[in-house]
Amino acid sequence: MHPTLHDTAYGVTAAGIADQMSFLTRWLPPAPARVLDAGCGRGDLALALDEAGYTVTAVDNDAEAVTAARARGVDAIRGDFAGYDGDPFDAVVFSLSLHHMSRLPKVVHRARALLKQGGLLLVDEFAWERADGATASWFHDMEAVLDSAFTPAPPERRPLAEDPYTHWIKRHRPLHPGEAMIDAIGAAFKVRKATRGPYLHRYLADRISDDDAGARVFTMLRRIERQRILGGGLAAVGLRVVAQATH
Repeated sequence: MHPTLHDTAYGVTAAGIADQMSFLTRWLPPAPARVLDAGCGRGDLALALDEAGYTVTAVDNDAEAVTAARARGVDAIRGDFAGYDGDPFDAVVFSLSLHHMSRLPKVVHRARALLKQGGLLLVDEFAWERADGATASWFHDMEAVLDSAFTPAPPERRPLAEDPYTHWIKRHRPLHPGEAMIDAIGAAFKVRKATRGPYLHRYLADRISDDDAGARVFTMLRRIERQRILGGGLAAVGLRVVAQATH
């Protein structure tokens, strides 16, 4: 299953949040614009947006995650996003959450209803279906290496998958693919930009400590992934969509 965001030593790294904020702040209206973080997890991104001066409301259906987010000062609400109601927002952000949500078209239309006219939908996701055998193998092998290096008590002789691609498909098949998310967004919004790019280094951050050593590993993984994508050795599974409520 895709990593759950959390605020322990492992999971969301400062470098990962900085990468997300670089994308979001290029598109968000100036602070203190009202932003809805849909599927906020334990509030890492919501905290960063708040610190940047935005007026943030966060929603998640996981009671434990919402409790943790509230303990950190996030204005978090527990509930199914498809049924959430509130005053119009300047922007709705889905950060690695849309692929989990059932009733995808209903969720996207709910986001549209929660936005002011001209408001923005910002989606930071990954298109797992774009991975090929080489990409799945690279991810699986890096995952095993990082587990050995960073996990406090790594499992003894963890078996390596004989067929990483089959393992990848089984692991991600329950999640919405990137194309399904783009289609749902396009049915309710005007898509202004959809880009593919590196993402696996962020996925692997679940296994990297949030310290100087972890930051160096994260940076190197990002560099390697970008170079391999440019060279055709890895698929670009990262997906970022900017859409606007214009009708």
